[in-house]
Amino acid sequence: MKTVTFSFDHPVAVKIFFNCTSDPQLKHDIKFLRSDEYGLLHIPIEGIPAGVWKLQLEWNYDDRDFCMERIIELPSQGL
Repeated sequence: MKTVTFSFDHPVAVKIFFNCTSDPQLKHDIKFLRSDEYGLLHIPIEGIPAGVWKLQLEWNYDDRDFCMERIIELPSQGL
C-alpha cells in the first residue's frame, strides 16, 4: 500500500482534507487517522487520482489547535 508519512513529536489524531490543485473538480474523502505511538502518521494514497494535491492536516494537542499544509504530486498509475 502506498502512503505519505508524517512524523510528529508525539502521537496525534488528525483530520486530513484532500484538495486537488491541478483539477479542482477532483474530490477525495476527508480522512480521520491516528499516528502510531511514536508519532508516525501513515496516510494511504491508494485510489487517489493523479495530480497535484494539497493535504491539510488539523489536530489538537495539549488543548491547542494545529494546522499544516503540504503539496504532493501523485503520478498516473499507467505504464
